[in-house]
Amino acid sequence: MFQFMTSTRIVFGEGALHDSLSLLNQFGYSVLLVTGQDQQRSLPLEQYFKQQNMRYQRLVIKSEPLIAMMEELAAMGRTFCPDMVIGIGGGSVLDVAKSLAALIPNQGSVYDYVDVVGRNVPLQVKSLPFIAIPTTAGTGAEVSKSAVLQSAQEQVQVNLSNVELFPDLAIIDPTLTYGMDAVLSGYCGMDAFTHLMEAYVCGEQNPLTDMICEEGLKRIAMSILPACKDDHYPSRCDMAFAAMLGGMARSNAKLGAAHGLASALSGRLDAPHGLITARLSPYVMKENISVATELGRSDVLARYRKLAVILTMNNEANIEDSVQWVDSMLIKLQLPLLSDYGLCNTMFEEVAEDALRTCVIKGNPLPLNQQRLITILRQVCHNDCHASMS
Repeated sequence: MFQFMTSTRIVFGEGALHDSLSLLNQFGYSVLLVTGQDQQRSLPLEQYFKQQNMRYQRLVIKSEPLIAMMEELAAMGRTFCPDMVIGIGGGSVLDVAKSLAALIPNQGSVYDYVDVVGRNVPLQVKSLPFIAIPTTAGTGAEVSKSAVLQSAQEQVQVNLSNVELFPDLAIIDPTLTYGMDAVLSGYCGMDAFTHLMEAYVCGEQNPLTDMICEEGLKRIAMSILPACKDDHYPSRCDMAFAAMLGGMARSNAKLGAAHGLASALSGRLDAPHGLITARLSPYVMKENISVATELGRSDVLARYRKLAVILTMNNEANIEDSVQWVDSMLIKLQLPLLSDYGLCNTMFEEVAEDALRTCVIKGNPLPLNQQRLITILRQVCHNDCHASMS
């Protein structure tokens, strides 16, 4: 038996934003609009609000969402009293908007509702209607039930997760990703890859998430380079679709050690979450393959071999080819190293401890103890040093 949940309604395709504006009216006439710094992206929405005499307030998000910031924004949102929340932007913007839709009608502190450092209690009141419009192809937040927040005090990333957080409407218009910076596109694309890869090899997949992951991974294998390096529009569409599938997969299967370690590192490194998961993923894959070989877990090894076949588009691919594909992609996309952001061995023990406390690491296909997580971090650091010298 399995369950499958995602956003209530999804509109996907070039021009989807323009064609879907009238759908907003069903949610009311008062809008809390959460955007990134690029006002051009949200211009069609603001013009529509004015045409329809809709009342709106715009919040501009310039950084990763901190818990303290969310407390202030939720208080401001309660004063404004919107009928709906619309988020248009990258993963951080959508996470803020999604969190506000949940927090505004619910009393209490953000700490009541988050994991790791909080009480993780269920929401008491239904969320406000939430409309998600991604402008990057990475997190899949437009179809997921969780929002990632930062706790500055504990230097760790936490999740606000609840079925109430699924967007009521996801408008995915790949044209909003056209012209994106190549490096930003690269780590967003590899974030989508890590969602699909970890959901595919996790201990709690199901036939529907398998189908979703295989399709998403095929599209990434074919399209990530032309999308990021050449701004090739059909490839951009593939990446937007793959990111959406990654959001569905992570909401209905599990993630693993790459995301567990990334949660612990995100509070300590001023690096984008997608870059951290991308840089960790080949070493986590290698460690999982090593442990599965030691334990004779043929089921896990079969998953990694199938992953290699999908990524290389070669039916004769070996298990290790999956790791080599990721290594090769990180080089071709010219993504920064984690050592550039201050990753060092003095933090490894604490990071591994914090990672073991996260919910996401429980989905890893095999349990990894603290020492194995430290080994992964050492390998990342060691290889970063070699890469920076070469």
